[in-house]
Amino acid sequence: MFRLAWYAVASKPGVLLNEYSEAESQIYKGKAVFSSKEAEADVRVWVEEAQRVVEVTGWGDDHDQLKAYLDEIAQSLESSLKKYQSLPEEDKGKLRRALVAKTCWDKIVFEILNKDSAGAVYFQLAHGREMIIKATEGEDIHALTLTTSGWLSRIEAVPRDEVLPSNIAMELAKKSVEWKKETQDIIARYI
Repeated sequence: MFRLAWYAVASKPGVLLNEYSEAESQIYKGKAVFSSKEAEADVRVWVEEAQRVVEVTGWGDDHDQLKAYLDEIAQSLESSLKKYQSLPEEDKGKLRRALVAKTCWDKIVFEILNKDSAGAVYFQLAHGREMIIKATEGEDIHALTLTTSGWLSRIEAVPRDEVLPSNIAMELAKKSVEWKKETQDIIARYI
């Protein structure tokens, strides 16, 4: 559910991840905060499995614009959930993996902007790549898997605890935006 809510917010143009946390213990909890240039608003997605709660909260200066934006997100989430529930189990699995990949691409941009270590960026890239491979299993090799492989090789040359050099970071952030678009095309097959 968290990934569907994340997607409902983050698939809009001009949306940037500002903060996230996920705790997977016996009870799942997840939170992500996004900013939207288009809606001039911030949106928080919060999921707590034990309470069976999904909360989408927004704040911004223009109340009417914010309400319209949040209504659009709610409709998108409701539609996606209905489509998800109607999918066969195999397709649900592929969709879940594609949604995880989408979150990885968002996290890469977040980590680059926050000057996180090359190791943290590498992890998100490797995980996103693995999820895309599994999401498109049985199909021809997706171009996205080839370009992510090349980027893994480039990042391996940077010491894990250092920040990526700015030229590599900038190129990778741009590439992540392309991967998000390609991943959204895969997700659109299902929801």
